[in-house]
Amino acid sequence: MTDQPEEKELHLEVLQERMPLFTTILQSGIEVKTKNNIATGHFLCNLEGFDSDYLAQAVETIFLNGMPVDSFDTPLCGDNPVLALSAAMPGLAGAIFRKNSFHSALRTDTGKKTASSRTDDTILVTLKLFNTIAKQRGETLLQRGVLIKGHKILKFFENRRTFFNYICKLSFQHQEFTPDSLLQVVPGGETIKLFITRNND
Repeated sequence: MTDQPEEKELHLEVLQERMPLFTTILQSGIEVKTKNNIATGHFLCNLEGFDSDYLAQAVETIFLNGMPVDSFDTPLCGDNPVLALSAAMPGLAGAIFRKNSFHSALRTDTGKKTASSRTDDTILVTLKLFNTIAKQRGETLLQRGVLIKGHKILKFFENRRTFFNYICKLSFQHQEFTPDSLLQVVPGGETIKLFITRNND
């Protein structure tokens, strides 16, 4: 059995006051390996900065594979499940999709969910964090490094070229580059370990 190659590393140091802007990259989805059929709440509490109190108080909306769910007991299973977390959403949509909402009966029923036949011990979850969830917990995750597809990094910065002005230092595979070189050095077809930290100078 051969060892899996280590992911290439991208390190960004950004202006301190601009760090919250960079946490929005977590909307694109990061990859987290976990046990098959683990409860959503247990999965999240294994992440840095998350605990049961925070989940109960801050997370208002949970989407699993595009569908709202009401319980952190919901298991994560199948091929690459996509889990999205949000704080309160505005208006009627927020009321409908909020977990354990009185208005949950207004949700569109897409039919009965089928159980996964996957028997692997581990699965790869795509985790997306939105609005205040990303701002409050994203910085800690990015400091420690997250796994994200290279093409998601490229798309994020292609649509936000002004962000290059907020990057103080960029290194890829331990080699320094100018910030505006990011679009040339990051391979879109690979999974990248991304680190974003505040510049202390």
